Amino acid sequence: MDAEVEAGVREHLQAGEAVRSAVWVSRADGRTEAGLSRAELSPFRFRRIRPDRPGDRRGLHGVPASLAVGLDEHIRTVNDPRVLALTGQRLLLLAKRGLFRRSARELRLLWQSPRTALRTATDQGNGRLRLDFTDGSAVVLLTPVAGLPAFLDA
Repeated sequence: MDAEVEAGVREHLQAGEAVRSAVWVSRADGRTEAGLSRAELSPFRFRRIRPDRPGDRRGLHGVPASLAVGLDEHIRTVNDPRVLALTGQRLLLLAKRGLFRRSARELRLLWQSPRTALRTATDQGNGRLRLDFTDGSAVVLLTPVAGLPAFLDA
């Protein structure tokens, strides 16, 4: 975790709370490496419009009101990564401030949950972090491979 990110996370901590670890997270953009599929080129693709509802994304398991879905609503693709921070009491998701928004704080808090709500955090390989919550929901996030071991050890 670099010093700038750690300082940004520290601004959102409560009294007596300390940062244990933080890692950049994002989601896969959902594209295949092969480019367009035959289904995407077909004129019939417009017949059934599937809404993009919470819980429909690959790597996300849980009902719409679950912790994993709540977290996933704030995760973006690798072009706009978020900071997932772990403290003694909470799991926090923070984002960089917009380019044209001036603020004393570099990061803004988007989502939080009690640390006790996080059951496990496991490495799925290739920089994929799986978070399992006590409500039975789970989400898989992309992370830099180098930052993952420190987050898992915290």
